[in-house]
Amino acid sequence: MEVGDIVQYKIKNAIAEKNRNTGEFKLVDPEGFFADEDALMVINSEDFITMQLLVNAILRNDFRAWKTMDWENNDSFKTLLVKLGYGREDISKMLQEF
Repeated sequence: MEVGDIVQYKIKNAIAEKNRNTGEFKLVDPEGFFADEDALMVINSEDFITMQLLVNAILRNDFRAWKTMDWENNDSFKTLLVKLGYGREDISKMLQEF
């Protein structure tokens, strides 16, 4: 790895599809990440995308920015990205990375 290279991390994921008639969920896991798992946790799509963006932001950012940031207990992930100085273009680029 060269100096200045950006490390990327991809959260393993699948889709839990709900049958509206029965209320049961079906796991859609085309990559087979969870074939051997007995239990899984489900998170909504918007939170998942925001978490992936946050992970990428952490990996891209120098940690001094996190230490000096004005942090509030009720800040959302999106608010944290804005406080770290990420704009729409930056977030769009990070979305394309996963």
